Amino acid sequence: MSHERDLREFIDYESGSMHSWAAGYGGTLETPKEDMSRRVQAIRTLAQDRPIRKILDFGSGNGEMIQALSDFFVVEGLEPEAQARKKCIDAGMKVYDSTDDASANSVKFELITLFHVVEHFYSPRIELSRILDLLQPGGILIIETPSAEDALLTEYESSAFSNFTYWSHHPMLHSSLSLANLVFAAGFKDVDVRGVQRYGIANHLYWMTHQKAGGHIYWEDKFSQSTEFAYAQDLIDRGKADTLWLQATKPHNLGNTEKSSE
Repeated sequence: MSHERDLREFIDYESGSMHSWAAGYGGTLETPKEDMSRRVQAIRTLAQDRPIRKILDFGSGNGEMIQALSDFFVVEGLEPEAQARKKCIDAGMKVYDSTDDASANSVKFELITLFHVVEHFYSPRIELSRILDLLQPGGILIIETPSAEDALLTEYESSAFSNFTYWSHHPMLHSSLSLANLVFAAGFKDVDVRGVQRYGIANHLYWMTHQKAGGHIYWEDKFSQSTEFAYAQDLIDRGKADTLWLQATKPHNLGNTEKSSE
């Protein structure tokens, strides 16, 4: 008889259960400095060709992305964690606690972003279907999420990194194909996925030698920018990047796209 417990028993995003885990794994370390500027630039470039006025940042945390985009767009957030949401609201940001909360306000967006969120969903197709409903027809979905094809998992087979990235709050890491299929099944069209390498050779070697995160900080100056760039580009070219970036569109006529349900 199996005595395995449902991992969802450990999940309580409203109370901030994720951060208790993260502190033990170095998860409170700074993320790559380029992340914010890369994301903002990608959205601003997208807005040059598409009418984007109002954005929802799903999983907005303490509001960093809301702040970074607010000079260019009307940006609201969605954050289930009560403490982070209160911090944003106290700072004057509009933040919902759930898709139901946003739907109750009859709000629609031209763009919804999920930066490192979809890997936390236990019912991703249902969640993405709800997100689809919050978009204007022709609206855009952007997802950034860790890749199951990460070289640390598939080539270097780092058990320490595997334990770090597969945990109760990460029930599913996707390949480029599984992520595209998931988003299409939720009712989106024009699904495009590409690789992004957030962490470089210093970070990877640190995992291999010390079995923990932080190489991008502690060994920041060990390698030249050209070496880091070449290494990252090689991983992207071979489909071994650590991160997936997906863009998709809500159809103008949902009747042309079969929307699956769970």
